[in-house]
Amino acid sequence: MNEQRMIDCLIRGMTPTQASAGALPARADIVALRRLTRDETRTRINRFLNTIEESGTCPTDRAHVLDRGDRSLVHLPQGARATVHHGSGALEYRSGLAPFAAPFERLEQSAVLVRRLGEAAERLKLPSWSEQGGSLAFERLWQTKAQGADREERVSQPLLVRATGAWRHAVAGIPVLGAASVALTLAGDGRVDGLSVNVRPLLGEVLDTAPIIGQEQAARQIVERLIGLLGRAREPLPADVIDHALMQFGYLDTGRRKSQRLLAPAFVARIALRHKQERQAYVIAVHATPRPYMELPLYGLDAAPAPARGEHCKPALA
Repeated sequence: MNEQRMIDCLIRGMTPTQASAGALPARADIVALRRLTRDETRTRINRFLNTIEESGTCPTDRAHVLDRGDRSLVHLPQGARATVHHGSGALEYRSGLAPFAAPFERLEQSAVLVRRLGEAAERLKLPSWSEQGGSLAFERLWQTKAQGADREERVSQPLLVRATGAWRHAVAGIPVLGAASVALTLAGDGRVDGLSVNVRPLLGEVLDTAPIIGQEQAARQIVERLIGLLGRAREPLPADVIDHALMQFGYLDTGRRKSQRLLAPAFVARIALRHKQERQAYVIAVHATPRPYMELPLYGLDAAPAPARGEHCKPALA
C-alpha cells in the first residue's frame, strides 16, 4: 500500500466543513467532564423520564428501576423501557412497539421527515441537553424500509417503517465525535419509538488550552497506526486497495459504557480496504495535540461487558 496515497486520501476525505486548514482552530480547550454521583444519576434519569411523560410519549408513574452493574434499567408500561449508563450518563428509551407496528401510510420526502423529527425534538426539549456552552445541530436522517416478495417473485411496494434523526453535540463550535449525541426514532403515527441522549455533563472548567497539529501530521500518524494493525506483509498491497478513507476533527467521546474525565481534541479516521475477496474496515483515532491528554481506544477490540450467569437484578438508585 502506498502510504503517501493513503495520507492524501485522508486529507481529501476531511468533512466539508473541515476540508481546509483554515477551518481547524489553531488551539482548542481541554474541557473537564463531571463524574456523576449516585444522586446526580438519579436526578438525570428522573429528568429524562419526566420529559418522556410530559411530551405524551409514555406514562412513567409506575416505573420500576433495576440495577445491572454498569447501567440501570427502568421498566415502563406497555413494554417500554429506559436505560441509564452509569459511566457516561447516557440515556436510552425504547417504546416496545413491534417492528412493523404503526408504519407510515406512504413514502415521505426527506424534508417532511426532517421537519416532523424537528417538531418532536422540540416537544421533547432535546436542545436543553446540550449543556452550558454547547449546541445541538441536526446531522443525518435514516429511513427504515421494508419490502417483501411472494412465491411468484412478485415484489411489494416499499414500506416506510421508521424515521430516525441524529443530532451532533458541539462544545465551543467543536463537534463531539462518536455515536450520535441525540437520536430520535418516530413511528408513522408520530409516536416516539426510540430516543437516546449521549451528551456527557460538563464540569464548566477548562483544564488547558493546547495547539492543534496539522492535517498531514495527523494523517501520517493514522497511517502508521494502520500499518501497525495490518502488520508488515511480504508483498506490498496494491495501490487500489483503498476503498475509502475519511477523517474528522473534534472532541472524542469514548463510548457510553466508559467513564471519561475530559474532552480532548482528536482526529478520527474511518478506513475501508478491499483486496481480492476480502474487505476490512477500521476506525482509528489519534491525538490532535502534541501532548496526549487521554488514552485513545482502539475501536473494535473491546468486547461488550456481559453479566455473569445467575446475577440477580437489584433495586437501583435507591
